[in-house]
Amino acid sequence: MKYNYFNAILISCCLILFCSHSVFAMTLQQAKQQGLVGEAKNGFIAAVKPSNNTLQQAKQQGLVGEAKNGFIAAVKPSNNTAVTHLINTVNKHRKETFQTISQSHDLPLNIIKQRAYHKAIEKTQVGNFYQNNQGSWQKK
Repeated sequence: MKYNYFNAILISCCLILFCSHSVFAMTLQQAKQQGLVGEAKNGFIAAVKPSNNTLQQAKQQGLVGEAKNGFIAAVKPSNNTAVTHLINTVNKHRKETFQTISQSHDLPLNIIKQRAYHKAIEKTQVGNFYQNNQGSWQKK
């Protein structure tokens, strides 16, 4: 029990030091606004797995769309680290899912990705972007 208490104090001190610098505090605030971090029940800052809400927001803003390879991608090149993180996190999850389905159904991975792409286009909301077969971005 003392070990957990010590870790909590150490983490709190690190967060206080981290947040005391205005540049880092701004970054923390931006991360909160982007839904990447939030306050846990114990009052500490915790990483938040990007939710479908975050993904939907990025799609509605035209930042990301459904790529023809079954993954999501940036519609336009961007230096937005939150969007890059979202893309990487969602695509990592999709890759794991595609591999699991491929193995469990004994189907080639490219078939699974192709099916996911077509399903994603069906589910894409009007006004959101997707890549056509030629790789150009189109608004649905």
